[in-house]
Amino acid sequence: MEFVDAGDRGVELARAQRHWGRVAQAGATVGAAQREVFGLARAVVCGWWERTEFWERDAVWEPRLQRVVAATSRWCPDPVGWGVEQWRLLVRDVVVYPEVVAVAEALVDPRMQQLAAGSGAGALVRGRGGGEQFAAALGERLGRVWLGELEADGYGGPLATWARAVVREQRRPAGAPPQQGRYGLWWVHSAHRPVEVGTGLRQLADPLGAGPGARGGSGAAGRGGPAARGWRVELAVPRRAGHGRGLEQRHAQLFAEGLEQARLHVERFGHLAIAHTDGRAREGFDLGRWLANRRADASSLTVEQTEQLRRLDAWWNPPWPVDWQRAWYRARAHVHEQGPVRGGDNLAGLPGWLQRWLRHQISCYGQLHDDQRVLLAELGLSTGEVELFHTWSGRRRPVADGLAVARAYTARHGHLAVSQPTVVDGFALGTWLRNQRQRQRSLGRLTRLGHRLTDLDAWWNPPWQVAWQRMWWACRYHLTGLPDGVEWWPGAPNDEHAAAWLREQSTQGALVLSEQRRLVDELLSLTGGVPMWQPRISDVAWQSLSGLLPARSHTGGRPRSERQILEAIVHIACTTQAWTRLPPDLGPFLACRRRFLLWRDDGTLKRICRAALPVQDTVWQQRLAAYIDLSA
Repeated sequence: MEFVDAGDRGVELARAQRHWGRVAQAGATVGAAQREVFGLARAVVCGWWERTEFWERDAVWEPRLQRVVAATSRWCPDPVGWGVEQWRLLVRDVVVYPEVVAVAEALVDPRMQQLAAGSGAGALVRGRGGGEQFAAALGERLGRVWLGELEADGYGGPLATWARAVVREQRRPAGAPPQQGRYGLWWVHSAHRPVEVGTGLRQLADPLGAGPGARGGSGAAGRGGPAARGWRVELAVPRRAGHGRGLEQRHAQLFAEGLEQARLHVERFGHLAIAHTDGRAREGFDLGRWLANRRADASSLTVEQTEQLRRLDAWWNPPWPVDWQRAWYRARAHVHEQGPVRGGDNLAGLPGWLQRWLRHQISCYGQLHDDQRVLLAELGLSTGEVELFHTWSGRRRPVADGLAVARAYTARHGHLAVSQPTVVDGFALGTWLRNQRQRQRSLGRLTRLGHRLTDLDAWWNPPWQVAWQRMWWACRYHLTGLPDGVEWWPGAPNDEHAAAWLREQSTQGALVLSEQRRLVDELLSLTGGVPMWQPRISDVAWQSLSGLLPARSHTGGRPRSERQILEAIVHIACTTQAWTRLPPDLGPFLACRRRFLLWRDDGTLKRICRAALPVQDTVWQQRLAAYIDLSA
């Protein structure tokens, strides 16, 4: 027999083959070789093939098996001595290929890997670390919802081994290369590897285990068995005979030795939060590596073994990094000697290492595990103390907090040119940025934090005054509109002030830096040119206002145009600029300011504000009245 007729399964197999291409690409993205992924998925599915419990519940494979066997039998009669077992082995890979591809897709899916790790690496073994979430999700993908119950009956197959390897990878330090070999993610134990067709047929033909020398006229080949028909004979891995309790007893003995070493360490130090020693054993036993292996293979521990370790240290395998637990024990030793910590006094009087660690816990308090918060409360740092710490005036906030607030402010406003009094969600962003600017300038270079702020806003620390940059953004807001959710702040420059400032900058080309000139040109491109000064007082209004002005006092000086002076006063009132920034077209600012003070004190300006004028003049009337009150 040299072939297997797939019969009517050709379309289904072709569809599965095309789908395998996408699975292989997904495996390459996570660094898995096609051969490794397919080998593990095939071992998982072939393990189900050998289980009677699977066939009792499955309703898919039996019809497939019958159709393939029937199609193949039409071409070739049954060889001598063949039965059900030989046919099942011969057509196995043809029947299970779609399931192999589906399982491989689940194994390379990061979401399924997270589910396997989140189930405590024991999601496949009931009573050994958690529920059957991963197996249940896999069963839903395969259309066999009962698969979770089947994998939870204590069968330690390749799927359980893979789940434990996923947990080990999740607990490895970030950036560490993945493990290879027997501890790798895609390793298939020799006991879990499926028997190949040629070797299996040979073993079925010679159940007494005729060795590789059984060739020629004896054994299966001599009887016209599969070996004589071109099957490649492979060496069979010898199977262990007997009750198989020796390895289990050896594991129990090794666990007892490690447990005794752990007990001695707890008596001396009070905990089991030991650093991984990377093979550097002390006093003949590497307790750190032993505990690390027990944490990685927690699902393989019995309930009694887990309870024994828990009685020694309730947090021997915490759901957070062991480094955190080790730092907590160190902090607890300090608390036992010096008393509980207080957040209300800004952690004053604590050693530097403890202050840094506690400040980090406070900054990440919202992301901590509930049990971590309970442990911090044992040190004195309860939720109330954390709130008191946040209300401490003038406390130093972590750099990460400032960077997060700056990032959020930039995303909303588009820049970091904020004034010093700016406070965002209780964080003094203006003061923090001012301190960062001073530090960059004192060092003469950008620090790592400076580069990150530059990525947010290229002009957060300009070589000119920050007030100039803030005014530039105000002009841009007037030209393009405020961002969504942003409102004009108190004291913000109005549109006329922005136009006057832009006009002033455009006439000072030789007084600004090249970068400033480029920024000013950017605004001018939005306005379509330099905004020119325009008179605000209409001719009709001036006919009414000229009679309200006091008579001229001839002191021998050069007479001034009263309309020009009133235009200068209205311009300053509308733009709220300083008198020194008065446009040259409106005359010397000293003479205009002197006339403003004179008319303000004698009530002339108030009479002008109350005069009945055309509608177009009421705007500058209102702004003049507000400016008079402000100047008073």
